Order: sequence, then structure tokens, then C-alpha cells
Amino acid sequence: MNGAKPVNRVRRAFYLDSVALMRLSQRLSDLPEVETAALMIGTPSNKQILAKAGLLAADGEDATPGDLIIALRAASGGAGEAALSEAEALLDDPSTKGGGAVDWQPRTLIAAADCLTGTGLALISVPGEFATAEARQALAKNLHVMVFSDNVSIEDEQALKREACERGLLLMGPDCGTALIAGTPLAFANQIPEGDIGIVSASGTGLQEVSSLIARGGRGVSHGIGVGSRDLGDAIEGVMTLAAIDADVLVSQGFIARGADGQTVLLGRGGSDTSAAYFAARLSAARCEICSLRSSCPTPSRGASASATMARWSAAWLCSRSARKASSAGPTNPK
Repeated sequence: MNGAKPVNRVRRAFYLDSVALMRLSQRLSDLPEVETAALMIGTPSNKQILAKAGLLAADGEDATPGDLIIALRAASGGAGEAALSEAEALLDDPSTKGGGAVDWQPRTLIAAADCLTGTGLALISVPGEFATAEARQALAKNLHVMVFSDNVSIEDEQALKREACERGLLLMGPDCGTALIAGTPLAFANQIPEGDIGIVSASGTGLQEVSSLIARGGRGVSHGIGVGSRDLGDAIEGVMTLAAIDADVLVSQGFIARGADGQTVLLGRGGSDTSAAYFAARLSAARCEICSLRSSCPTPSRGASASATMARWSAAWLCSRSARKASSAGPTNPK
């Protein structure tokens, strides 16, 4: 099939979440004479991905962020058209969008919240330009919110998290791809035993790694809260990280910070210790115990006290000093 040209078909004003699209992409790729296939929303970044994979054709280039691109390469033009038609049929099948055909399905978040009892959390997975409005509706319904969507402005993120804090709710994200709530994995999360350790993280892959190490060590996770990659930046100031810790989530990522140029940097040797001291100072903790996941915790391999009166600027200075050092020296091996 070398040299096969890509063929695209665009569905205007059509959206389906990325997990469903990945499943459909795999089903199309498994068809006879189909080399590879991908279904992606027509955002600029997704079109770049398709172009690099050799799957973007002229039709796909004209797609907008509100459209769906069906892209594939096949052994022949006939096989490509047949695969596109199969994709259209799968997209029209109600079971593609849920668990099968039913008499009635809510078409809005508000309708879903009204017809379900005991609902406590809404997962938002729509194009970024619509995510803010959906998240506001969920907060107004007194729901915790996980915003899987990206491309939400920093101003909207500030406003949403401010409103969530005022209502005593958590807003995870935007661009939150992983969470563990009361033992239930959401989005791209592993099945982890439920336990008494909580995690709050600005990195979905970091949350998965830490939770897997905890499970491997024979322990479990109560909640894994993803706060979004920008929560610890200057604009958001860790609002949701601190709110998650206040909600009895007890473990956070360390070793990373934001440098003077606004880029993510590694804190270098001892960086996780610095992170722990900073959190202890912000939380007015009486004691901060530092240990390694590879050690025999809960007996700490290292111990350190963090005075409740430790000045906030001292911890901030330590972080910025380590960040500048790491930024100039390049990434440092954390071992």
C-alpha cells in the first residue's frame, strides 16, 4: 500500500468525544484494504497531526474546529470510498455515541442533571469554544466539573475556578485528561485499587504514574484530582491545587516549576523536597515529612520540619532559585 493517497470526508458541525473517535478509528483501520484511519475534530493542531501522518487531503484542510474529519489511506479508490461510507454508517449508529439505542436521551447538560438522581460530577468534553458555557451550567447545578476539553482561554479558566471556589466545588482542568474519583477512573486513567491515599496533579501522565506506583506498592487511591496544566502558573496561582488539598487530597507532584520565562522547568536535585516545603508553608502545616515512593513509606527515608510560620517568600525564593539553576543548566536527572 505504499504510495496510497489519503482520502478525507468532512462532517460539518459534528462532534464526538475523542475516546469514541479513537474506537471508530481502530474499527476502520481493521477493515480490509485500509492501511490506516483517523477520525479527528478539525482543529488546527489536529490537522497538523493528520498532515504529519500523511492523512490530510484537500477536503480535510477546509474543516473548521466545529467539524469532524474522517481521514484514511486505502489500497484503492474503491476501498477508500467503501471505508468512508462505513465510517458514516458507524457515526449514524446510536450505539456509537453511547450504550445502545434508547427511547429518550438528554440533549443538554441541564436536562441530564435534572433526570439523574445523585449526580455529583459533570465531565465536559466539547470543543474548547463551548466548554466554558457548559462548565458554568454544571457549576450552577452544584456539580463538580472535570473539563476534558482544551483550548479554553486563561481568562475563562480564572473565572471558572473562582466561581467553583465560591460554590465550594472542584473544577478539574481545562485539559484534564485523567482523574480517579472514589475508585472510578475517568477519561485516560488506569483501574487502581481504592485506598486512603489522595493525589492532586497538574499532569495527567504524572497522576497515572504515581497512582500505578502506589498500586504496585500494595496501596490504593481515594481520589486522583487533575487540576490542569496551568493551575500552578502565575495567572491561576494554584487555586484548584489548594482547594483539592483542602478536600483531604494529600499527595501532589513535585520537582517542577515555572521559570522566569514562563516555561516549565525542573527544580533539580532536591526539587521535590523544595516543593513539599513550599506546600507546607502555604498550608501552614506544623510538620512536613519527605520520603520516596521507592522507600519503605510511611516510615520516611528523610525527615524535615516545616515551621508553620515559615515565610511564604522563603519557599518561593527557594523554588525560583532552583528553577533558574535548572533553566540555565538544562534538565537534571532526579535521581
